Amino acid sequence: MKSDQNRSVSVYSFVLKTYIQYLYLSKISKRIFSKENYENKRISFLKAKGLETKTLFFQLGGVYIKIGQFVSNLFHILPEEFLWELQDLQDKIPPREFKEIDQRWQLDFGKPMDQIFESLDTNAYASASTAQVHIGIFQNKKVAIKTLYPGIEETAKSDLKTISKVIWLVDRFVVRISAKEVVDQLQTMIHSELDLRSELKNLKLLKQMFALEKDFYIPNPIDELCGRHTLVTEFVEGKKIYELDLEPMFTKRNPNLDKLIKAYILMIFDYRFFHADPHPGNLIFMETGELCLIDFGAVQSISEEETQILERILVGAMRKDYHLVSESLYELGAVTDSLTKEELTQIVKYSLEKLNRILADTNHFRNLSLDTLRPGDDLRFLKEIQVSLKRLLSSLKLPPNFLSLHRVLALLLGNFSFLDPTRSMIEYAEKPFSQIVLKGSSFKRLWKDEGEEFLTSLFSLPRELNDFLYKWNRGEFTAKEDHKQEELKLKEIFTFGTLGSLFFFFGMYYAEKLWKEPSIIFYILSGLCFWSLAKSSLSYWKQK
Repeated sequence: MKSDQNRSVSVYSFVLKTYIQYLYLSKISKRIFSKENYENKRISFLKAKGLETKTLFFQLGGVYIKIGQFVSNLFHILPEEFLWELQDLQDKIPPREFKEIDQRWQLDFGKPMDQIFESLDTNAYASASTAQVHIGIFQNKKVAIKTLYPGIEETAKSDLKTISKVIWLVDRFVVRISAKEVVDQLQTMIHSELDLRSELKNLKLLKQMFALEKDFYIPNPIDELCGRHTLVTEFVEGKKIYELDLEPMFTKRNPNLDKLIKAYILMIFDYRFFHADPHPGNLIFMETGELCLIDFGAVQSISEEETQILERILVGAMRKDYHLVSESLYELGAVTDSLTKEELTQIVKYSLEKLNRILADTNHFRNLSLDTLRPGDDLRFLKEIQVSLKRLLSSLKLPPNFLSLHRVLALLLGNFSFLDPTRSMIEYAEKPFSQIVLKGSSFKRLWKDEGEEFLTSLFSLPRELNDFLYKWNRGEFTAKEDHKQEELKLKEIFTFGTLGSLFFFFGMYYAEKLWKEPSIIFYILSGLCFWSLAKSSLSYWKQK
């Protein structure tokens, strides 16, 4: 393992070297060589750079492996030739020697691993960024034994300092990326992953949340063998994403992606507690058809208020209500006041319309080209509305918890673009979002969009009711005997209409809650009131 100083120097020199090589390729080689030769050189450069990046991250280990796993799944953005060289970072990290892992166990349990497990494979089953997994037998059950690397806590602390400096430099001199928020959330995530007691707690919580969902599985832990540095769970058999058989020509929707998107909509909008590291190594598709999530070191909770704001943003986007999206972004704290509401609304409108065009015109969502994204159009648009790119970037902020959400979205996009590049993630998300998210507030929307109109039309029957209420409110109603009966009849109509509407409201409310009995009772009461309303209205009309 390199010293802390050498590790930092390796990172800085690699970034500088890569930047210079890329400038030479894109600015000079492109002009010198023919289009075909340039393309060959570009592909060779990407493959070589991917291999070099993988080698460096393997040498550095720890936090850099975690970053490499994130980058390696960005198929929707980065070139495939570069990314394929990084796939080994998912679950083929060079293992540590077994004696190092065994030392951890002797420190924690007072005896070596072979005295705890009935049988044990000393060859690593999987090597992760901060821990290593071995397979053993405990009480006649096959188990996965996860153990933190010795000294990983100190190494991670040093690496985070280097990464924080790089992020600060990028934020200060290249592009605004909310450096403080990014660093704070990255540190929180890494520190959480370095205490396996937190992972055990997260595992149990998600297992409880998914208890009634038949499509998902969370492995059972072996509590007596779990501690700060160790986590033992049942071993789950299955396939990783890159081991799955792809549909020929992608003619059908991928059922594995249906499960994956449903799981994350449930976690984010319903449970408000989500697995924040959906890279392919942490997703196991079992032969039973269930999706199993593993590795719960990186999880994130989100408040009810934040999920409601996210819901409004998505609903506003679907309805093309750009003002609602803008207001929600301000409420979320994602935009500062340096960008006016009118400017933000114009940017939101342009962005959503461009997204719709890309979705409509693109039939392959893996490794989108610059010709598809057309960043030049974005700069011209900003110039037209007199908003500089610098001012736009400086006005954007990363709200708390949203580094994890951004990471989840990027990883999911990568998974989707690999398993089904012919369909967008939005196409997969539409149905479960409507079923899971909109269900909880569909009545409110129905009442707002249709209920008020229903009440207006209801109380305008008969038409004279409006005249009566208007005159009554202004004190123009006389107390003559021939008007008393008319007043009583209109009060009766008003009462039955109000009660019928309230009973109908509660009937729909309990129906959405799947409480059948009270729902039926309120519907019956509503029907009786509306029947009485009809009779009173007919009687009043005959008197008139």
